[in-house]
Amino acid sequence: MIIRLLSRVAHANLLLVVLYALLCIASLSILWSVTEGIRGPYEMTDPGVPKAVFWRQVVWIAAGWVALLIAARVPLNVLEEGSPFIFLGAVLLLLLVLMVAPEVAGSRRWFALGPIRLQPSEPAKVALLLILARVFGRSDPSGRQLLPVAGSLVLTMVPMVLVLQEPDLGTSLVFAAIWLGVVFWFGLSWVVLLSVGSPLVSAVLSFYSERIVDSPWPWGVYLLILLSALYVARFRLLESFLLILANIGSGIGASVLWEGLKPYQQARVLSFFQPELFRYETGYQAIQSKIAIGSGGLFGTSYLQGTQKGLAFLPERHTDFIFSVVGEELGFFGAMLLLSLFLGIVLKGLSIARAARKPFSSHLAIGVVTYFVFHVLVNISITTGLLPVTGLPLPFMSYGGSNFLISSFMLGLLVNIGSRSFET
Repeated sequence: MIIRLLSRVAHANLLLVVLYALLCIASLSILWSVTEGIRGPYEMTDPGVPKAVFWRQVVWIAAGWVALLIAARVPLNVLEEGSPFIFLGAVLLLLLVLMVAPEVAGSRRWFALGPIRLQPSEPAKVALLLILARVFGRSDPSGRQLLPVAGSLVLTMVPMVLVLQEPDLGTSLVFAAIWLGVVFWFGLSWVVLLSVGSPLVSAVLSFYSERIVDSPWPWGVYLLILLSALYVARFRLLESFLLILANIGSGIGASVLWEGLKPYQQARVLSFFQPELFRYETGYQAIQSKIAIGSGGLFGTSYLQGTQKGLAFLPERHTDFIFSVVGEELGFFGAMLLLSLFLGIVLKGLSIARAARKPFSSHLAIGVVTYFVFHVLVNISITTGLLPVTGLPLPFMSYGGSNFLISSFMLGLLVNIGSRSFET
């Protein structure tokens, strides 16, 4: 039975299945290395990560294949009709975890089920994807766009705000990224999306001016450039005034938001801008990650021989910073080979989204693609020091059950949509 299902799934989308299998093999290979020490002058060093991590990942990968098969065979109309109930269930789980889950390191993110920990924010990503695909799939992109866009934004804010309360900033941003991807696919103009995103840039530059360089010039220059761009683009006077007002408001609001962050979140942001001041605290991870990747060069230090990994200098090397191990031991070419596997999934996903004839399927596919693009780009940017540390795993590679199962399920949805692209 299982073999027959595998053959049917593989026949439908062989490329996706092959890429998934290669990523599973890559994950196990790197985790085996992470759990192995390196030979020192006298004895084998302790890698700091137990071998049990590798064997647990074997179990999660087996479960991931089951999740992929289930997602690849479930009728899409069942998911569409059941999406409101799935979304409601996910929201209730997020509420429940805030009320009854044990507090670990100042946050409530997991249910402890014996040796297994369930993170409700992971299935909430699937629930949001399904409800957004339903909303936009049943709306006319050539008609009035404000109602479905505004409604979808409200739906997105519900799990996003609840996850922020855990607190988990990195995961909450995934919900925002999924919404942006689906809204753009729905047909909202890129000019409108850019206008929506400009207040975020204003907030960042306002923070940078006030907290980092103690000078108003970076933010002030940005506002002048934005004003000039609006004039050249010939935005109407009222629209330009409202947009500038929104940018000024977000810049001022950045200070209010900053005061509302937890101390450890503030430290992470500051360590991104000034890592040398936090080299033994929150900046340590980013510094060691860049050292590991830089020491790999073009071809790496060779498999099992990474010193940053083997001597336990690199924190979280089996989870959020597993890409740093790839860069150290396999070098630039090994890292590019790994990224090419993700690129293959993204390109195939875009092809499936374009070919899908049902609007629900098309929007669901683009949401899955956005999920993978955001996770991979943010994780790689964190490990290379381009973004602050937010604790976002690398799909299929990082150790952990909840994200691996959800990522596998999402890939299975792509396989499902691809095998039904002929449906009307």
